[in-house]
Amino acid sequence: MRVVRMAAAFLVLACFASVETQAQEKTLTVVGKLVRVMGIGGETAGWAIQTDSEVMVEGKKTNSVEVSYAKGEALDQLENKRVRARGVITHRHGVERGDWPVLQIASIRELKAKPAAQEAAFSLTGKEWLLEDLAGTGVLDNVQSTMEFPGDSLSSVTLAPTKVVGNGGCNRITGTVEIQAESIKFGPLASSRMMCAEAVMKQETKYLAALQAAERFEWKDPYLLIYCKGMDKPLRFAQVPTK
Repeated sequence: MRVVRMAAAFLVLACFASVETQAQEKTLTVVGKLVRVMGIGGETAGWAIQTDSEVMVEGKKTNSVEVSYAKGEALDQLENKRVRARGVITHRHGVERGDWPVLQIASIRELKAKPAAQEAAFSLTGKEWLLEDLAGTGVLDNVQSTMEFPGDSLSSVTLAPTKVVGNGGCNRITGTVEIQAESIKFGPLASSRMMCAEAVMKQETKYLAALQAAERFEWKDPYLLIYCKGMDKPLRFAQVPTK
């Protein structure tokens, strides 16, 4: 009986450890070139993605992330191609290297090369974006809901958190945003405390809630689309003409 109780206690502890480990896992999306990692003697030791720009892995900046994928044959087909991979950071252990982080891939796909002119043309910064459609419900006439990313380095590649400012339609808003490849996540957004007409306040509340649920963005010239969790249609923005 005592053995049974000890076994049950061990099982409970193991479950807690499993839950804790899963809680510590962090989803990461990277974009870059998939290459083979060569070990001592020139033998293949695995795979890595040479990222388009620096990414943060466990608090450290890096331009190369080792990866692991259950469907190894799929990586053979993507060798030396530009890919977008999403997964969670796990660890490997070796006698010489100790522990090091590895991206356990959940999904990976090839990214077709875009024309250089198109890459150069699109940048989120240096522009003010005006909301034209709020997830398929339209927007109120003469009410401007906007956002803007101050700076000169924000584009469609991986970046550390940066600032976002704008207007909800009644109140000024400010906060942070983190962009990784096509994914976008807004931090807590603060706003001023002005009161406007009820319809305007309702639209502002829905707009801010949508931004907080944002998951990814897409540029479909001339519109910026932001897709939000729980919404069937994206937010649609147009660039405000420079005065």
